[in-house]
Amino acid sequence: MEDIGTPDPTAVREQLARIVASPDFGASNRNRRFLEYIVTETLGGHQNHIKAYTIATCVFGRGADFDPQIDSIVRIEAGRLRRMLERYYLTAGRADPVIISIPKGCYVPEFALNAPAPDPPRSDNRPPRECRGPSILVPGFEEEGDQSLYPNLTRGFTRHVIAGLTRFTELAVFGPDTSVLQSEPGEARVDYLLTGGTTISATHFGAEVLLIEVRTGRCLWGEVFECPLDPGGWAGALGELASAVVRALAQPYGAIFVAQTQDVDAATVSAGSSAASVMLFRRYARTFDRSLRETVRRALEAARERDPDNAELYGCLSQIHTDMLRFGSDQNAARAELARRALDLARRAIDLAPNASRSHHALSRAYWFAGDVAGSFEELAVARALNPNDTAILADLGQQHAVMAHWDEAIALLETAYARNPGLPSSYRIGFALYHFAHGRFAEALAEAHKVDVSGVVYGALMVAASAVRLGREPEAHSALRTVAAIDPDYGAHAAADLARRNVDPDLAAAILSALADAGLPIGPGATHRTATLRPIRG
Repeated sequence: MEDIGTPDPTAVREQLARIVASPDFGASNRNRRFLEYIVTETLGGHQNHIKAYTIATCVFGRGADFDPQIDSIVRIEAGRLRRMLERYYLTAGRADPVIISIPKGCYVPEFALNAPAPDPPRSDNRPPRECRGPSILVPGFEEEGDQSLYPNLTRGFTRHVIAGLTRFTELAVFGPDTSVLQSEPGEARVDYLLTGGTTISATHFGAEVLLIEVRTGRCLWGEVFECPLDPGGWAGALGELASAVVRALAQPYGAIFVAQTQDVDAATVSAGSSAASVMLFRRYARTFDRSLRETVRRALEAARERDPDNAELYGCLSQIHTDMLRFGSDQNAARAELARRALDLARRAIDLAPNASRSHHALSRAYWFAGDVAGSFEELAVARALNPNDTAILADLGQQHAVMAHWDEAIALLETAYARNPGLPSSYRIGFALYHFAHGRFAEALAEAHKVDVSGVVYGALMVAASAVRLGREPEAHSALRTVAAIDPDYGAHAAADLARRNVDPDLAAAILSALADAGLPIGPGATHRTATLRPIRG
């Protein structure tokens, strides 16, 4: 939007009628009357009459004894109306001919003509800038009720949310001091609006949060959050509440991911944006679908050609090559080349975006499957410090501790990751299955293994077979091994080498191989057959 002058009064009245009649204008009936009152008074030349007292008595029905120093209703409702106008002009009113706004610090509206932003000028030999990820505006949350005892709490909460969102470096985040309506032509565009309200009681601080798709005005997601308002520790509780909001929105497979992937078409994504290619990768990474892997790789490579400085693309490509290494060739030369390529791509991602947690996460995965366990843990620690709200980092850290039989660390991390993000891929349930199997709780191990829903990958079925045979449930074990054979007919021949390459604790690997052999899987060279009685390493 661009301010190109002052409209005449008739145009303002028409715009006022357009706004108050619009179903996309989210103000209450009372605040619609509020807007009509201040616009009408201003057009009539009575700006000096627009005070908190006159608004309260003429619009809100307050009596002659109204005192704005005691009753903050006008200030609160003005803030709410201001934000509803901002949202309206971001959605349904984007191309309206007149802009009506209420500057902060007063109640007198301002009027301006609006011209839709033209396409940005572009030289003939310069390609358009790639869309690198979703953008979100956080204009601030409405203060419901009287919050005069905690005048800065909602603003502090907003800042915590914005800070948390910026740790997801693929997001472009705009705060309350950003006026996208006054951006340069062609730049005033956001994908999502984060809005809502806050309440304060004697004991709790609450936030109702809504995610709005700007293009359509649809509400895509909403949730209510609450934390205790303890004077001795409210700052920490407020930060954790904001982190909960951030995780629900931006973490892997959160609300923004769901919204972004709905429109991603695997058949056409190669010609799409960098953001679409990354979203397709995220969809693939939920299940490691082998039929999708090559499509994803080609889409990412094509996007990288168009957008060679995009760190996110390099990180995703690194993980694709890591997956080709972990699920693909058993030839040493091919494996060495895949490992080198995965490492090089992840390092390039870090060169481009050293503070992006996902770049370090990609390098950690590459190190892990290249056999550098220490390097992998170091990079995961860096990634976690950069973005403690990314539950995929927590889950991978827990999974790595689990395969190495570091149970104290593993279970705490995995439980925290799933508690914070129940939508995490089911592949991380393997960590719980290993934990119970190692401690002889085969029924619990079997239950966890059955939760693993990853088509084309053998490990869920392997743990079903190993656990079922230890429970004397041979038919179930045999059925699971048929699933393994359908995925990898020769898995038994290289099972021992495969578990070793995945850094599985030797005692744990031996117990799993022993159970698989008892279930009927032909185990090749390198397997050491031991009983399934394990020492519970480090707890």
